[in-house]
Amino acid sequence: MVSNLGDSEFEGKPRFMRVLVQWLTATVCCVVCAPAGCTGNGLVSAGIPAAPIAPTPVILAPIATTATAKFAYTGNQGASLSGYSVNTSTGALTALNGFPVSIGANPTVVAVDPQNRFLFVGDIALSELHVFAINSSTGALSEVGASPYGTVKEPVAIAVDPAGTHVYVTGQGSHSVGGFTVSGAGDLTPIAGSPFATSGNRDYEDDVVVNAAGTFVYAQDLDNIYTYSVNASSGAVTLIQTVPSPLSVGGIALDPHGTYLYAVGSGANSIVAYSVDASTGLLMLAGTSPLFYQDGAYTISISPTGQFAYTIEKNNYLVSYVLSDGVFTHIGTVYSQVYGQRIGIDPSGSFVYVPQACGNCPGGVYNVVNAFSIGSTGALTRFPGVPVAAGTTPWGIAITSQ
Repeated sequence: MVSNLGDSEFEGKPRFMRVLVQWLTATVCCVVCAPAGCTGNGLVSAGIPAAPIAPTPVILAPIATTATAKFAYTGNQGASLSGYSVNTSTGALTALNGFPVSIGANPTVVAVDPQNRFLFVGDIALSELHVFAINSSTGALSEVGASPYGTVKEPVAIAVDPAGTHVYVTGQGSHSVGGFTVSGAGDLTPIAGSPFATSGNRDYEDDVVVNAAGTFVYAQDLDNIYTYSVNASSGAVTLIQTVPSPLSVGGIALDPHGTYLYAVGSGANSIVAYSVDASTGLLMLAGTSPLFYQDGAYTISISPTGQFAYTIEKNNYLVSYVLSDGVFTHIGTVYSQVYGQRIGIDPSGSFVYVPQACGNCPGGVYNVVNAFSIGSTGALTRFPGVPVAAGTTPWGIAITSQ
């Protein structure tokens, strides 16, 4: 490691030389050691990387989207899936014919591919991954190929790459990332080398996301966030960075602009923002924003426009934020007794859906999907009337687009 140079090295030399050499030393160390973080004197710091000197804020324009929702699916802990059509004008959910459908033992987590062809379902009790073909007209599901497939222990998060050719899974009984290649018919083949280990030793991988280019995968556990580079042809991932994560169970989300990754934890009182290097995928601590409730957050979702964010805090409070250059500012009404583990936002950025993930919730509202409209400021308004019914203890939610 390069060390600081003291006065003795410069005896008899002009002062400007000392300043120049020390500045160059610090600069070189920061460039070489940036993934680990630098202190004010240019040396590698321990723990969470020090925040870089803040540049002049660049306020990015909202991302325009013309997509709208078509179908929504929830994974229910009572061994079923619920399916809905989505009214693109009002956001209202209407149960599809034939749902709920029975499946497995505890199918909690669900995801759809960007092409809206397949629904992927993780069963936390059986450590299996189901794949269903989605009928584009009716929303009906047909299980494909040799589904279900064995996967990482107790899956709780699924991410599909933008091309829809690879799917990644993390589980609370594993410290690794499972990877599969997806055929045009929806059949899965394990990627060579899968599951891919983290650098940690805690069996609780809580979340996984893929960037918009499909070049990097990020996974979170109780202690860390792991950055993996992706082999474009095989889908295999290689661990390239580990950074500390907010404490305990939580979630991660990528900014749609690709500039930040955000993380929350049930044992932390802030939303942590990491800047993302577009070429290397590496993360650097950019700053933190205080949670509205100083009692942890369980999940986080970002609107497709990149303007707004939503969290579940203090176990059952749905909180809204305006998002600007990595900084979160609370706005609007906080809704209590929303016991969500996952937050779904429709592709148009107009509606929020939260499965009520408790079997016998205080207040007597359970086995439903909470629904809200998003106002122009990002504030939420609860749908009037009784929430739409779901299967027993709905947990995850996935929404297709059109």
